[in-house]
Amino acid sequence: MHALFRFAAAALALLAPAAAQEVESDFQSWNAIAVAGPVKEDSRFLLWFDGHARFNNDASDLGVSIIRPALGWRMNDAVDLWAGYARVVSRDDGRPDIKEDRFWQQATYALPDVFGGSLGGRSRLEQRFRGTGETGWRFRQFVRWAKPIGSSAFSAVVWDELFVNLNEAEGVQRGGFDQNRLFVGGAWRVSDSARFEAGYLNNILDTPFDDEQVNHNLSLTLFWNL
Repeated sequence: MHALFRFAAAALALLAPAAAQEVESDFQSWNAIAVAGPVKEDSRFLLWFDGHARFNNDASDLGVSIIRPALGWRMNDAVDLWAGYARVVSRDDGRPDIKEDRFWQQATYALPDVFGGSLGGRSRLEQRFRGTGETGWRFRQFVRWAKPIGSSAFSAVVWDELFVNLNEAEGVQRGGFDQNRLFVGGAWRVSDSARFEAGYLNNILDTPFDDEQVNHNLSLTLFWNL
């Protein structure tokens, strides 16, 4: 619990200096499908895939598409280790498409329950390439809390993910705070394998054009457990 509070305090400290910058905003729609689980029952080898379509400019234009496969290994009942690749294409009116390749490694793990809900974390390290010869190293810390609503198939969900650039790479990223994502919504367990999650996602990011941007997103994700 103390670790969670320290994480929140660190996030606020990183976000505070940006408060004085000019702020732009946009309504967006973020849609995703995520599939993960063992290659067969009781196997320690894991498969992962997630795909994303994010619409910007008041959710009217496709802004970002992502495909992200990975392989993993189950260390124990609480910890999984992963390594994968991502292809990310970002589109913006008036500017050339940004095509990015990423290699990434992460650990997903269970944390102690708080406030009657389950808590889980994900720590991810990314290496970002955009054809400039520079490699951007970025760290992402994700924490998710979920609490069932009575005995129903519905749960309340809150999660936060902080992105920090570990270096400055020309044409890829600036060093320091990159963005923060805060989600508040709910989940519906459709079956033992499928879960649908929907809600509001607040995205604060530091843009390469010296302005802070705050996006207000409708987030829709289908999770499928193998």
